Amino acid sequence: MPDHTPVPPGIDVTRPSSARVYDYLLGGKDNYQPDREVAEQVLQLAPELKNVAVENRRFLIRVVKQLAGQGFDQFIDLGSGLPTQENVHEVAQSINPDARVVYVDRDPLVLAHAQALLGSGRNNVAYVHADIRDLNTVLGDIEERQLIDFRRPVVLLLVAVLHFVADADGPAGLVA
Repeated sequence: MPDHTPVPPGIDVTRPSSARVYDYLLGGKDNYQPDREVAEQVLQLAPELKNVAVENRRFLIRVVKQLAGQGFDQFIDLGSGLPTQENVHEVAQSINPDARVVYVDRDPLVLAHAQALLGSGRNNVAYVHADIRDLNTVLGDIEERQLIDFRRPVVLLLVAVLHFVADADGPAGLVA
């Protein structure tokens, strides 16, 4: 598949990105040749990975639907990845139009897509460009946006991201 999508400034598409590899596995269009090559190499070793990615996405959608249906209306999606069909805010706001969602990711391409997605003035949706291992920055940026009220329940989503946090970076402490 040729790459026809213009590359946003500052994005290195010569090196694979986990977000773009995941996008490829989901059948998305926001990936480049190095991402596809890595994905195909991994699929040679673990052909079930494509199904795992699809089922993982379905799990995320089910969880958000279930929790929004139970009245939860504040979501923080750490390591959100590239926008795709049925994003967290779309699912949550289909049940409660007032649901609030903050996406957090460090990938510059995710930032570019988030700016395009959120540039249309979407209510109750924000994006924090930060590394989830830097909790002070993440929480500071979320508080600065005044979208999430930490005095009320907040759904914290860490879906398909913790395996990218090295043991030396303390994934258990991050979750705690």
